[in-house]
Amino acid sequence: MEAVAVAGTGIPAGSEGYARLRRLVHDRTGFDLESYKERFIERRVAIRVRATHHEGFSDYLTYLAHEQGEMDRLLRCLTIHVSSFLRNPSTFEAISREVFPQIFAAAASRHPRFWSVGCSRGEEPYSLAMLVLEYLGGAHRGWDVQIQAIDIDDRVLAEAKAGEYGWNQVADLEPARRERFFIHGDRWRLVPEIRRMVRFCRGDILMDLPDGEHDLILCRNLLIYLDRPGQEAVLERFARCLRPGGYLVLGRTEVFVGAGRDVFEVVDPRERIYRRLRDSGPALVSGARAPGAVSRGRL
Repeated sequence: MEAVAVAGTGIPAGSEGYARLRRLVHDRTGFDLESYKERFIERRVAIRVRATHHEGFSDYLTYLAHEQGEMDRLLRCLTIHVSSFLRNPSTFEAISREVFPQIFAAAASRHPRFWSVGCSRGEEPYSLAMLVLEYLGGAHRGWDVQIQAIDIDDRVLAEAKAGEYGWNQVADLEPARRERFFIHGDRWRLVPEIRRMVRFCRGDILMDLPDGEHDLILCRNLLIYLDRPGQEAVLERFARCLRPGGYLVLGRTEVFVGAGRDVFEVVDPRERIYRRLRDSGPALVSGARAPGAVSRGRL
């Protein structure tokens, strides 16, 4: 039996048991663990082994194969959902200050498209919708803003689509924003104007890509759980999903790796805001350096 120490990291990466876990999770949920850091997977599974009072990973794997409820709990443990409205306010302030003037310029497309990756219960894409309405003011009716939001967890997506939140989830918002963007009853329900701007769907950034090109992608605090090849693959996908000149926002602790460094320039290093270079086409295909990439800002 493969023992799991209470203070240890859990399952031995690279073992047959680890491979069985990956196959089981993928077959039952569609979630692919291949590109996630092994230490992260070990720690998260060890939490569930202890929580279910199993002596070791082998016993837990047998239990997992027959208990759909535990598979759901494990998936929630693996896809950590930490979110809030306007989380890291300075990041949203920087988006409004440095990104929106370009996206909503007079000569820009009247149909900007945004993408929120790992949207959890919807706070991030809904926050983006609030920011858009605040920025555009009365002129917002002249724009067709579409925000697509994806997550791997059907349970949190259902909560996001409902657009209803408890007091603890809206308490940190400024009172003026709560009054403008929510209808208050037993719970706080987002106004239809905000909800119409956001479309939720199940998706895995390692497997699924949205249709068309986007003006802005938010993917904060997801790359830190992926191994280096997984990070490189995701960043390359983002480059392909962005219009030339489109923007990417990462989490504050995340950095560019791989060929993606050569197709983006830095807009705000503190808030991890980047812009896809307009002359980056060849680099996306061949991995060659985009001309002028170094001089425009070091990633």
